[in-house]
Amino acid sequence: MEYIEGQSLQELGFRKVADFDQTFYKPAKLTKRLYDQLSDVYIQLRQLEFPSIGALGVRNPDGPPLHTRNPDEIEVLHRPLSVEVALQQYEGLDPGAKLPPKKTFSTAREFVEFLLWLSDNELEKSPDPCMDKRGGRDILYARYYFRRFILDNWIDSSSNTGPFVLMHGDILQHTNNLLFDKNVQLVGVLDWEFSYVMPAQFVVPPLWLNGSKLEYLVHYPKWHSQEVKPLIASVKDREASLRILPCLSQEWDKMELKMPFQTGIAAALLNPDTIHDIFWCYLFYHNTQLKHPEGDYELFYMENIRPLLERFMQESPERQSFLQRKQAEQLQFFKDEKMYFKLERERRLIEE
Repeated sequence: MEYIEGQSLQELGFRKVADFDQTFYKPAKLTKRLYDQLSDVYIQLRQLEFPSIGALGVRNPDGPPLHTRNPDEIEVLHRPLSVEVALQQYEGLDPGAKLPPKKTFSTAREFVEFLLWLSDNELEKSPDPCMDKRGGRDILYARYYFRRFILDNWIDSSSNTGPFVLMHGDILQHTNNLLFDKNVQLVGVLDWEFSYVMPAQFVVPPLWLNGSKLEYLVHYPKWHSQEVKPLIASVKDREASLRILPCLSQEWDKMELKMPFQTGIAAALLNPDTIHDIFWCYLFYHNTQLKHPEGDYELFYMENIRPLLERFMQESPERQSFLQRKQAEQLQFFKDEKMYFKLERERRLIEE
């Protein structure tokens, strides 16, 4: 293990000091420097293509040190162990039932179907689906139509058997694994334990480009889109200077009109807890062709969303039974939580 001296973007004042400010016409000097280096990281990873999806390894782990091995010895040999898989394992939700240690995937569709199963597994087994913040019918509706959209519309069938490329497990959603010196020169990328090979369709600009978390990507998408353009420009410049095929810039050019839609979808597939927000802020309006309300959301909800939810639940006795069970589990969780933490009051189910 090697010690690296550096600071995170937050510690350097990313999006909080004038040197990082974005103008309408071009990024600030430090932001341009950041995007140039971020382009380098993404381009290098995009060039590492493999024939299947999963985590890298060597067939003889007891041999010479890895840094002395021939790169050709490194193969996709293990399951794609993501942060979400690790969390579900820690919580006792048994994701290994569908993802044993040596499981790899040969097609993008097979991998995406596993991610959707992982989402279902969390909802099925977790005692706390946050029904104090989200309506139970909202959750079921979002999960159902998110799955349909992904399988019917989102998966790129032309790339079903590749390219599959290596990606860092956290860089999409977090900045704390990127370390910089005081001049915003990248000195290290940390925590590769959750890296694995995935379909190139998941290689998207990170959601934190405007200095914010997923909540801001959801509610202020134009801010993110404004940052994607100079990042793509940096990628194009770097590909040209390296004299390599413009794979990444061409893929991101195709995505640009859908940004931050593509980034949000990839984030939701990799982190099921975000499906609810991504669906209700993007996909719902895409699916129904309704326009996002500018005024009274409660009135919009009562006139447009509530009838859909009621019809959705009436269509399936199984959904009604499932929701009743999850609500009972949620109420029991609230009681146990209050007792364990000695809280003054229990959380309550949100009123729908």
